[in-house]
Amino acid sequence: MRTNKLINITNKLRKYTKYEPPQPRNKMLPPTYAIFLSASPKGGGKSYNCIQLLTNYENSGFISEKGEDVRMRTIWISGGTSRSKQNSILDSLTTLHDDDRIDVEENVDKRIKEVYEEIKLERDMIEAYNVYREVYDKFEKSKDLSDLEMDELMLLNFKNFIDPEIDPDAPTDQDGNLLYHPRMVFMIIDDLIGSDAFSNNKRGNFLNRLAIKSRHESEDLVGLNLFFITQSFKSVPSIVRRQSDVFILLKSASRSYIIDAISEEVGSHFSKEEISEYYDQIMKVPYGSLILNIHKKENENHRVRQGWDTIIKREEKYLNN
Repeated sequence: MRTNKLINITNKLRKYTKYEPPQPRNKMLPPTYAIFLSASPKGGGKSYNCIQLLTNYENSGFISEKGEDVRMRTIWISGGTSRSKQNSILDSLTTLHDDDRIDVEENVDKRIKEVYEEIKLERDMIEAYNVYREVYDKFEKSKDLSDLEMDELMLLNFKNFIDPEIDPDAPTDQDGNLLYHPRMVFMIIDDLIGSDAFSNNKRGNFLNRLAIKSRHESEDLVGLNLFFITQSFKSVPSIVRRQSDVFILLKSASRSYIIDAISEEVGSHFSKEEISEYYDQIMKVPYGSLILNIHKKENENHRVRQGWDTIIKREEKYLNN
C-alpha cells in the first residue's frame, strides 16, 4: 500500500478536560458507568450472581476523580418479587433501602422514567447544596462582604445565612447521611421481559433510550449503572444488547443460540471459538458463570472471568486475533 502524507493536516486533537465518573476503590472490580446483562433460565443463579457483584462494590466503595468518597445506592425494580421471602437475599445488601425495592407490574416504562427523574433531582439538589457550601465558606472568610458578588449575597440571604452542616434542606440519604457528591447508582431491572419496558419501539420506549444515555451526564442526563436480569437473552431488545458492556452467561439449554448471539455483541474483543471454549468448561462448575467485559475502561487482563473473583488468562492465539 502506497501512502502520501498530507501537509497541514493533523490527527491530533486540541487539549480538553476529560470527565471521569467515580470508580470503585477496588480496581479489580468492573469500571463504571456500565450496563450488565445476565441471562439464564429460572433457577440459574442470576440474582445471586448480581448480588455477589453489588456486595463487592459495597465492600469497595467509590471515589471521585477529585478523591472524594462517593456513596452507593441500589435500586431493585421487579415485577412483584422484590419483597418476597424467596428473595430474602436482597436483605444482605446494605445500599438497598426498603424504599428502593420497587415492585411494578403495569406502566413499567413510565415508573422507570419516574425513578430516573428522582435520581436526577437528587443530583441537582446535591450540586445546588455544594454551590451554597462554597458561597458560605467564602462568606465566613470575608471581612466586610465586599468580595462577595450580588448573586452570592442573595443566595446567602435566601438561605438565612444558615451553616450548611445544619441546613435542614441539605440533601441526605434515607439513613440521614449528608450527601456531598451524587451517589453511584445501580438500577437493577429484574426479569421484566414482556412488560412495556422492553418494547421494541425505539422512539417511544424510555428504557431503550436510557440504555443509550445511561453513561452520560449533563443538565438533562444523569449517569448510572444498569443491570438487566432476564430468563431469555433472545427477548432482550437488540438496542439494549448492543449497549451492554458486561455479559454474564450462566448454564442454559440454548447453548448454541447463546454463544451465537453473544458472539455478535462482543465480536470486537472475542471470537466465537474462544467464547465456546470458556463456556463449555465453566458450565461444568455448579452455578458457574462466564463473564465477558468489553467496557472501554476495563483492564485488558480482566476481560474474562469465571465468576467475579476469578480471572481467566486468555491464550495468546486469541489475543493476536
